Amino acid sequence: EDQQIDNTWIIKPINLTRSIDVSITNLFDMAIRLPESGSKIACKYVSTPVLLNIPEIEGGGVKFDIRYMLLLRSIRPLKLYVHKVFWLRFANKPYSMQELDDYETHFTVMNYRVGSELRQMDCETFIRMYNEQYGESWSKVEQDIFQMFRELFHCATVEKPPLGIASCISSRALYAADLILELNPNNKIQSKLLEINFTPDCHRVCSFYS
Repeated sequence: EDQQIDNTWIIKPINLTRSIDVSITNLFDMAIRLPESGSKIACKYVSTPVLLNIPEIEGGGVKFDIRYMLLLRSIRPLKLYVHKVFWLRFANKPYSMQELDDYETHFTVMNYRVGSELRQMDCETFIRMYNEQYGESWSKVEQDIFQMFRELFHCATVEKPPLGIASCISSRALYAADLILELNPNNKIQSKLLEINFTPDCHRVCSFYS
């Protein structure tokens, strides 16, 4: 704060899911009190996310995150495949840092909230809208995303077990990688990994694209 740098954090429990007991705060007093209800981890909040303007949502662009499906076929040598079809999730309200407790402004997962609209968009429509709004090819951003995946799995497999993933010559391991895009001060777009899920539920995404 003394250096005029954004000081907003996500404080979340180490062993709960579905946004249970997750808080977003820029108050130091609140951050140090939250562990009293259980062990927490603090993550830097992406306060300058890349936004998408959706015609039916007035007031500005909304946050979104992207899920890619990854197939790990081999560790030594590393063989990792990414499905060309990705899945998008959107916030329901225009992005703003004014109300940090507004779920539909700051979160993108709506399928667990009763009464919230679950907005879906196929990746072809998203790519067209992104290219129009940002004036650059999505393929350039995707190259950086794929490089991030390569670095991630290289780090996860460079060491032998128990420090790294064990080698398997017939691996069919399926992962879901969730990420968000951040706009840096120099206007460079950088992908930020949110989480990796092993053997994810693919029912909803398959139903949407079927």
